[in-house]
Amino acid sequence: MKHRLNLDIKDPNYILLKEIFKIMDSRETSEILASFGFKNLNKQIFTFKIIFISMFFGLDIPFILSELESKE
Repeated sequence: MKHRLNLDIKDPNYILLKEIFKIMDSRETSEILASFGFKNLNKQIFTFKIIFISMFFGLDIPFILSELESKE
């Protein structure tokens, strides 16, 4: 059984991830993605964020999605 997704704001991974998310939410990032032909930029950025959370915290993507759905 997996624990709930509770991120500690003092965790170095969380701090770095927060900075990456700030960059990903910038207009410049959207322009770069559009220049590479990505469509539906909001969905793509959301997908990249899920992948980054999975990589940084070693969690499965389905688990992250279920946690996000339960918090809505």
